[in-house]
Amino acid sequence: MCEGKFWGITHVKIINGLEPTADVSVHCKSKDDDLGARQLQYNASFQFQFRPNFWGSTQFYCSFVWPKQIQWFDIFEHSRDDCKFCTWIVKTGGPCMYNYASESFDQCHSWNKKI
Repeated sequence: MCEGKFWGITHVKIINGLEPTADVSVHCKSKDDDLGARQLQYNASFQFQFRPNFWGSTQFYCSFVWPKQIQWFDIFEHSRDDCKFCTWIVKTGGPCMYNYASESFDQCHSWNKKI
């Protein structure tokens, strides 16, 4: 595990990669922090940072709202994400994380199931 995962600061960046005509409202939260809603135009981004907790249970989830769609995803899960700089692009099928080894957004996930 990298040093930043437990002791350093983790940075999360979310990019609107939907369609050029689709703005997306992004609202991210953890158990302890509500980061508020942000409106992102196409290719615009929102960034936040935090220090993961000692117990390895840090989690942030975000809702994504754009015309005729409401989705959500766990944008950071301590047990899944071994990154100090976690960059995501939001697409209609789900978010994709940037892979520094391949230099592309090829770690794609489905949206979380609706409750």
